[in-house]
Amino acid sequence: MINVVGVRFRTAGKIYYFDPCNMELNKGDMVIVETARGIECGSVVVANQEVVDEEVVAPLKNVIRKADSEDLKQVE
Repeated sequence: MINVVGVRFRTAGKIYYFDPCNMELNKGDMVIVETARGIECGSVVVANQEVVDEEVVAPLKNVIRKADSEDLKQVE
């Protein structure tokens, strides 16, 4: 089993799954994540949950950290 969180980058957009890296994240938390397009800010829509390995598209990218006020200013 793998621990993951679901993150959206746009309202009603696709949910992407990331490795929370031992962070406890809640629905609504803003996070900085590593994506194929670089570093992005998204909203947690699925809090930490365990899923079977077969459901995860490897390699799973990491949540770098929770977004801080400086990160949120750049997103606006």
